[in-house]
Amino acid sequence: MENTDFVTQLREHYVAQFIDFVEHQQKDSAKGASEVKLKLSDKSGIFDHLYCVDFIKNEPTEIVELQPENILVFDPISGGFGQSSLLIEHLRWDDVIIYHDADNLPEDQLSQWFTKWFDPQDIRYNADNQVGEVIHSLVIEPHSVSIDFGTSQPTAFWDMLAILESAKTTSMRITSSSAENPVDP
Repeated sequence: MENTDFVTQLREHYVAQFIDFVEHQQKDSAKGASEVKLKLSDKSGIFDHLYCVDFIKNEPTEIVELQPENILVFDPISGGFGQSSLLIEHLRWDDVIIYHDADNLPEDQLSQWFTKWFDPQDIRYNADNQVGEVIHSLVIEPHSVSIDFGTSQPTAFWDMLAILESAKTTSMRITSSSAENPVDP
């Protein structure tokens, strides 16, 4: 299977669970909405202080986040992306950490990527779509990028890798915080 097909399969697996989750929340809530974008305090570490919640209930107001029951498990995949080595240890669409060795990331490219895939002004919003096709969060730290890809298209993933590779990253390792900090049964 090609890596692009693999990422598409992971995204579709997650989005199918997301759609079921939203339908369940809508049945259980008198009022509520999925993929609601919030402006957080300036102290938040989230890019542009913007976050998209999975679902928000009204009466009383409650934010509900999807906890996927089914996570695809696979053997690590190694290869390359442009001039960079690439290791995918664990890939959970709503919880992606990309470790890299670039000293500086291009702020303008990250900002453009975020604007496109978070879509803060809802320019790409289409009421006929079941999902918004947006990322839900981005956190940038030295030598890592953490992303909740939400319902975004697989292109968002590949576009981020291209940004990292253009920053002269020679090594990328992809995992998730749940894999880094497993919960004991």
